[in-house]
Amino acid sequence: MALPPLIAILGRPNVGKSTLFNRLLGNREAIVEDRPGVTRDRHYGRGTHGRYHFRLVDTGGIVFRDDHPLGAAIQKQALFALEEADALIYTMDGIEGYNPIDQDVIDFVRASGKPAVFVVNKIDGVNAEARLMDFYQHGVSPLIGISAAHGRNINEVLTPFIPLMTEEAEETLDVPIRFTEEEGEDARKWIARRQLAPARVAIVGRPNVGKSTLVNRILGSERLVTSPIPGTTRDAIDTLVHWGEKDYHLIDTAGLRKRGKVAEASELYAQIRTEQAIINSEISIVLLSAEDGLTDGDLRIIREVIDKRRGLILAWNKWDLLKGGQTEGKAKGFAEIREKYPFLAFAPMSSCSGLTGLHIQKLFTQIDLVRKWYYERIPTAKLNAIIGPLMAMTPPPRLKNYPVRVFYTTQIQVAPSVFVMFANRPEGISMQYRQFISRKIRETYPFTGVPFSIRVQSKNEGRDEEN
Repeated sequence: MALPPLIAILGRPNVGKSTLFNRLLGNREAIVEDRPGVTRDRHYGRGTHGRYHFRLVDTGGIVFRDDHPLGAAIQKQALFALEEADALIYTMDGIEGYNPIDQDVIDFVRASGKPAVFVVNKIDGVNAEARLMDFYQHGVSPLIGISAAHGRNINEVLTPFIPLMTEEAEETLDVPIRFTEEEGEDARKWIARRQLAPARVAIVGRPNVGKSTLVNRILGSERLVTSPIPGTTRDAIDTLVHWGEKDYHLIDTAGLRKRGKVAEASELYAQIRTEQAIINSEISIVLLSAEDGLTDGDLRIIREVIDKRRGLILAWNKWDLLKGGQTEGKAKGFAEIREKYPFLAFAPMSSCSGLTGLHIQKLFTQIDLVRKWYYERIPTAKLNAIIGPLMAMTPPPRLKNYPVRVFYTTQIQVAPSVFVMFANRPEGISMQYRQFISRKIRETYPFTGVPFSIRVQSKNEGRDEEN
């Protein structure tokens, strides 16, 4: 199926590009703050215009102050967006009025030969039309006066691009897959279809551990703005990448901080978007610094992924910066970490370098393995062949002198995985016993990188615990 056309929103900083991006998509996708330079990377989304579908990319300012430390990199990102887009929206500020800097970019947009519309934002109120005359007098036409904040004339922005749009969208498969007697066959069909779609992988971690550098290395291009300044990436950026014979959706995210240390509104929203990126992913790669070791901040992020029951991979970045003896010591430290933190035993762990490309192939091998187990369902008969004898040898403790019996266990859901144990007295199956059962399941079916839930249920009640 052909992809919908990609429409790029360009313009100087703080003219309302991200507000327009959100308005055209109908939701709050991009970070919006009344301060220049908030949008740094290219940010993608999908939307509809009537029955037609399109893709949208928001960019940082195509012209920026010379004294901004990231100005050149941000402008490069906007030019990349212009090159890859099928159509262009150039946005200007109706309150500020015509700026001669706009003309250079307008000429550049026209020279590209791509379909384009020129919009003047913040056009509302009694002097709305008068403010457009300033632009007409300088030869900027055709023009559309809009208010992205209030929705004025928004439909007119997309109408010229209808001939480029498709009437079908790519299928989205963002629902958990449950198995019941009635739905089992449908669930198997859903799994087959989802496994054909690109794996959704979020790259998360503390600020400045090298997330954007790793994505850029994978892409072989400067897809994302990178710099040694902590917090350079504020938003979650979705990128389609082809590696080997497969496609992957990689999501590079802002570094997670403790909420108490988030000073700016945009940083707080970036943190929320990062958490949402974990939810929307199938697998999260938690990038760690080989120089720093496993910190409390890392553990908090790892717990966030486990709590959301997404696939988990631990990748130690900056491995190339370690000296010979340090490398050997860190490798031994993997085993020590698993011993100190047994709840991480299920997660694959590897070293890598976003700067040099060290072990990138191994990282994709781990993604494929974790995704296989993320969609794995163990047949009920095979599951009970493990748990039945185990219950006979090591039954749950008696509850108030009454025996606790488990009749059978079944896996009712994948992506994320959920098991249900049907028992005569669910309250008698403690969390410790569920953890014991989960370890025994993993001895035969490792569910590599996949945290799962075991629910204990009688006929009319149940409860969840992560394992």
